[in-house]
Amino acid sequence: MSVTPVDSTTPNVGATSEAQFNAAVDKSKTEMSDEEFNDALITQAVTIGGQFIIMPKAQEMLNEAQSSEDDEE
Repeated sequence: MSVTPVDSTTPNVGATSEAQFNAAVDKSKTEMSDEEFNDALITQAVTIGGQFIIMPKAQEMLNEAQSSEDDEE
């Protein structure tokens, strides 16, 4: 659904959004070397590992440490 901008002096946002989309599509068509692909894959795997494995465990350890400090008081 398109919306008319409140300020008529602003440029047409749809045209820039379409240009950004087309640029992203064109960029995705460029081929990566195997080495670049492997580097990107490893980087994303480490990020996901950190988010789903390391951070919850760190939060659990922090909660345990805080609860044991409360018991000592």
